[in-house]
Amino acid sequence: MKKEIRTKTVEYEVYVAKDGEEFETEKDCILYEKRLDGLIKDCEACNGTGEIRETYEDVDYHSGAPIELVRYRTCPKCNGKGYLEKKLKEVWE
Repeated sequence: MKKEIRTKTVEYEVYVAKDGEEFETEKDCILYEKRLDGLIKDCEACNGTGEIRETYEDVDYHSGAPIELVRYRTCPKCNGKGYLEKKLKEVWE
């Protein structure tokens, strides 16, 4: 038996933004470029997560002790996208 060392070359697809940043998906690259151009920004209501964290107190069914519960719901401002889009107005002359 003998031991050999070999090299593998793997080709893969990447999406390159206009500033040289690389992404694995086309969607991520498009969103990044829109942020660069100022067409979208992170939602202030959910800080870009798309979800609002709500805490509320309840009573444990078995022990009667108070407990704090956490619920995540879709952000109503951005509809769960995590970003807000700039509305472009068309002006006809």
